[in-house]
This record gives sequence, structure tokens and C-alpha cells, in this order.
Amino acid sequence: MNNILCKHHPDNQIIFIIWNQNKLQLVCDECMGITHQEGILKDDKWKKLAIRKAFKEPEYFLQQFKLDDKNQSLMKSIAKCPESQLRDLIQRIEANLKDIQITLDKVINDLKGEVCNILNNKSNFRKQLEKVSEYSKFKELIESLNNTSQTITHDVVNQVETKLQEIFINLEQDTSNLNKEIQNFSVSTTINRIDMFQGIQQFKEQIKQFLNLIEPNNKFIVFESYFKDVLLNKISLDAGKTIKSTNLIFHENKQNLNHYLFWKCVQNKSNLLMIFKSQSGNIFGAYSPLQWVYEDKNIDDHSKTTFLFSYTHKSIHKLINQDKQYSIYFKKENGPCFSEDLYIKSDFQDGFSRLGTSYSSENSKNPSTHLFGQITPNIIECRIFQIIFQ
Repeated sequence: MNNILCKHHPDNQIIFIIWNQNKLQLVCDECMGITHQEGILKDDKWKKLAIRKAFKEPEYFLQQFKLDDKNQSLMKSIAKCPESQLRDLIQRIEANLKDIQITLDKVINDLKGEVCNILNNKSNFRKQLEKVSEYSKFKELIESLNNTSQTITHDVVNQVETKLQEIFINLEQDTSNLNKEIQNFSVSTTINRIDMFQGIQQFKEQIKQFLNLIEPNNKFIVFESYFKDVLLNKISLDAGKTIKSTNLIFHENKQNLNHYLFWKCVQNKSNLLMIFKSQSGNIFGAYSPLQWVYEDKNIDDHSKTTFLFSYTHKSIHKLINQDKQYSIYFKKENGPCFSEDLYIKSDFQDGFSRLGTSYSSENSKNPSTHLFGQITPNIIECRIFQIIFQ
């Protein structure tokens, strides 16, 4: 693709197309800086398209326009798998597997030596144990029965049996001397377990790294691209501010989820993004700029930037512009309650959803189960991020 120079700034290359229902412009980054400062893009409902990206990725171009639900979902599924990320993943997997093979070869060689050492130590320790007095007596008596130079009579067997009985009964009654002897012999002998071998531990760690690579323990629960490009982008645009950072302030699983820990974390904090995973596998959440105050009251978000979302269904649910509808119910004995649309009780298992009460219910076939995937929340994981603006 040839460079096209901007007609307003001839030294700059055209990078974007911006347009609305009435007009279209080819613009450079300097043009974008001016229009952004003047607030033109937002006021006149301009859309923006990166030319190079659109030239290479038809799905990006097509997503800029109003597609039906089926086609929109298709375009999003393509966008979920950026080529650069896939290529990078393959490279990292190849490098990781090579490292594993190198480690495995070394482990096998070292392990052979370690096994020999263990067998030698075991053999030496057995020789030491043979010196234990009671065992020496036992062995000597058994060997006397195997002496083929003389005939073993019943009297001889009875004598051996009597002496063995004395040894065994004495040991049954008192093993203090026996234990001392064993401890004295074991001081200079170490028999390592194979699973404690350092090479095995290194190999286990590399296998863990590989498994995390192909099935990552995602910091955000959702795909990072969705977290940044959809959630954070919406939060930033709605606030008209640039996001400086996102701090993970709460991460708990089912066994530790309760209203006490929740309020301890969120009290007096604002700009919180909450992401939940339910027993059904559904992932959903909510964001609000409002400050979470530890008291029982219902409040409204006059900025109308609080929203709910379903990652499973790729849907955003904005506040409905109706009077007498509250954005959040603050309940000291409950978890987060976004009106009656997302109502989580104290144990994070009980609750309900009546989507459409204060938040839009578009694209939800069943408002009661759209978020949870079931009637009650049954949360198995919760993460809360505090959004920090510049």
C-alpha cells in the first residue's frame, strides 16, 4: 500500500478515515489530534477506521457497519484470533518444547546416575543394618538350620525355635536398643526419593509453564483483547478520560466468596469493574463509576455510565433512561446488587437476575438466565479491578 499524504498536513501520511452520516475525511495523526482536542469526533458522532488494518483485515472493515447478530458474531470470532498473537503463540510453544526436550535429556542422564547412587546407598545401608545385634542373632540362627554338614534333628529345630522366640518376644516388649542401633547406622546414610530429585522438580516446572502457555490462567477471566478493546475502551469513551492502569483488588474463588470480604475490599472505592464466573460456565460482570458506600441505600448513576455485560453472549446492557430506576442497591448484608438486574446475595450463590428492570435487556432470550446461565448466580470466581484514570 503506497503512502498517501494528508492534504492538510503534507508532511504527514494519511492513517485514518473518519466519517459520519453526512461526510467523510482522509486524515493523519495530526488531524486526529486536533479533532480530538476540539471534541469534534464525539460531538458529531464521527467513526474512525485505521486504513492499513482495514486493508489487511476485511472483518475489521465490515465490523464498522451495522451487521445482523449472526454476522456480527462471525466477525468477532475472527477478530478474537489475531494473526500476530497466533504466530507468537506457536513460536513460544516451539521454544518451550525445545527447552523441555533439553531438560528431559539432561534429566534422563542425571536420573541414571541418581538411581545408581540410590541403589548403592541402599546396598550399603543394608550391610550396616545386618550389624544390628538382634538381626545378627536372627540371621545366625537361620543359617544354622541351613547347615548341610550335619543332620538337622527335631532337637536342633526346637533349640533354634526357642532362641528365636526369645529374640522376637524381647523385641515385642522393648525396641529402645534396636532403635538406637538403627539410628546410629543411619547417620551416615542418605537415600533420596526419586520424586525429590532436583531434575524432576525442574522438569515439572517446565511442564507447568507449557500447560499455562496452551491453557493460560487468564488474569482477566475473559480474553485480554475483550478486556481491553471492549470493556476498557467503553469505560474510557464513556468517561471521556484516558485509563492509566487497572489494579486487581479482589480475586476469590467459591469457597472464600462472601459479603464480608466483598465489602472489606470495595468500601469507599469507585470506578470498579467486576467480572464473575458462574457454575454454568457463563462469564458476566458490571462496571460503575459510583463510590461503594457501606450502608443500606439505593442510588442512581446520573452519568449513566454504569453498565452490565455478558462475555458469554457478547452483550452490553446500559442503564435505561427511566425515572425512579436505581443503578445500584447498596446492601450491607449482600454482595453486589445492580438494581434487580444483577442481584447477588451474601454467599454469592443465591440471588437473581431480572434483566430489563434498570438495564437494557437486548439480545437476551431469557432475562432471568441470560447473565448467570441459570436462575441463581452460583458464583465460582470473582475478580474486581479498580480503574485508574490519568
